Amino acid sequence: MGDTALITGVTGVVGYRIAANLAARGGWRVIGLSRSRPADGRRLPGVEYISLDLTDRSACAKTFAGMSGITHFFNAARYEHTTTKPEPVDINTDMFLNVLDAVEAAGHPLRHVHLVQGTKYYGSTVGRFPTPAKESQPRSLHNTFYYTQEDIAIERAKTRDWSWSASRPHGICDPSLDIVRSMARLVGVYAAICKELGLYLSFPGTAENYRAVYQCTDSSHLAKAIVWMSTEIGCANQGFNVTNGDYFRWENLWPQIAEYFGMRCGPVVTIKLANAMSDKGQVWDRIVSSYGLRDIPYAQAANWTYGDFLFTPSWDMMSSTTKLRQFGFPDVVDTEAMFFKLFDALRSERVIPPA
Repeated sequence: MGDTALITGVTGVVGYRIAANLAARGGWRVIGLSRSRPADGRRLPGVEYISLDLTDRSACAKTFAGMSGITHFFNAARYEHTTTKPEPVDINTDMFLNVLDAVEAAGHPLRHVHLVQGTKYYGSTVGRFPTPAKESQPRSLHNTFYYTQEDIAIERAKTRDWSWSASRPHGICDPSLDIVRSMARLVGVYAAICKELGLYLSFPGTAENYRAVYQCTDSSHLAKAIVWMSTEIGCANQGFNVTNGDYFRWENLWPQIAEYFGMRCGPVVTIKLANAMSDKGQVWDRIVSSYGLRDIPYAQAANWTYGDFLFTPSWDMMSSTTKLRQFGFPDVVDTEAMFFKLFDALRSERVIPPA
């Protein structure tokens, strides 16, 4: 094997899909790092798993001193966080540095470092930002570890034999059953509860959010783009927006979702999901029993605070993927078709009720 990939955050959505993509390609040695070992159902054949606390600098140094041959470092790790608090800049920066410093100190033949970022790079979480967001735009005034990590990569690449790249997805969607922070699962569980209660399927967010432009990124599509830009010499030292390549508005998709679930589409009814759904555990238990669904505890059925995070902003979430295509990555994903494929998967796996 000529190339060895080191993937931090391998148990997360993006890290897992990068590992799956590389393992399926063959010709790669794939090493996955995470704080805890993945469950048996999440272990990919052909991937070497190592438990490591990336905040522990000495442990990182010891681990990588005992390895050899790392050529590609995919940084998909991020410190545990919620949607209600800003992600810590210092800890995420230190985690990246601890790994990078250790790999370099151990003399690995590093050729490329990839940074998984997002549209937060453009200030998408703090208010309106220029859309469609382009990679050439000035940075937002807000602080994020995307900037600190990228600055480290930019400066070091000037005097090293390795290059860097960065991917900036938005609204990542994945079919894995153990991913609670899932847009499709959130909507599916919400629809099931509303239907059980005899309600219309009303959009629970703000009216402005219902009408705003939104975008998503299929996780496997993202992983393919990440591997491509990390191995394509023309992409060296560049950042790329990676989304499905299309846009949608909930006001157009929501009636189709209601039809899919056999419900009438109601008007926008703005609620705080974390509060409104907090007492629906017995309703969910009744649904699980009635339809023979997987015995998923209500607390793990859907992430309602994530729903509030998704359905509140009044501004467009819109990135340009022109640069990605100009550099040679042609793939696109139909977002509406993706959602219904995800709903179908949730039904077939008995996570949400059948038709």
